[in-house]
Amino acid sequence: MPVESSTNQTTGCTDPSTEKTFNSKTTVHSELNNITRRMAPTPPHVYSCFIVNHTVHPIECTLKYNGRPEEEKFDEVINVIVEGKSEHYFPRKFFQPDLPKSYCKWVKIITHVRVKRTEGEILEVSYPFDDVDRPVRNWEFHIQDTGDILSKPPTRIVNVFKYENMDQYEC
Repeated sequence: MPVESSTNQTTGCTDPSTEKTFNSKTTVHSELNNITRRMAPTPPHVYSCFIVNHTVHPIECTLKYNGRPEEEKFDEVINVIVEGKSEHYFPRKFFQPDLPKSYCKWVKIITHVRVKRTEGEILEVSYPFDDVDRPVRNWEFHIQDTGDILSKPPTRIVNVFKYENMDQYEC
């Protein structure tokens, strides 16, 4: 027999919003776990990355950062040459869209990687990237001799002294 929800008993209480009757603490825990499982997944955002050139030739790399959705004024495109058998680090980028009303910083999201090889072949990958299942920093894109861009999770801690424009939060 259900007891009114205003009472503080753990057995036999009714949740008025769902009209479910809870008969024990275990049932309440079970219901809370079901609610947790229904939450939206975390976005597969890449905030910073390495471009690792495994070829012997230099490549032209273009990387696009996006700020707010549907607003291009915070987007940014970076072009670099990555020498053969080397890498380039693209750090996190921040923006403050609501100055002077708010001093909140937002982080830009890497949404596109384009590579032009010396023979003219163009390779591209776009958001959502393969194997990214949560927000992540220091993701790795490996440029292969076979003509592929491999999307890989971080394999190392970043050496702060090797890369410019890094702060204590990148490590």
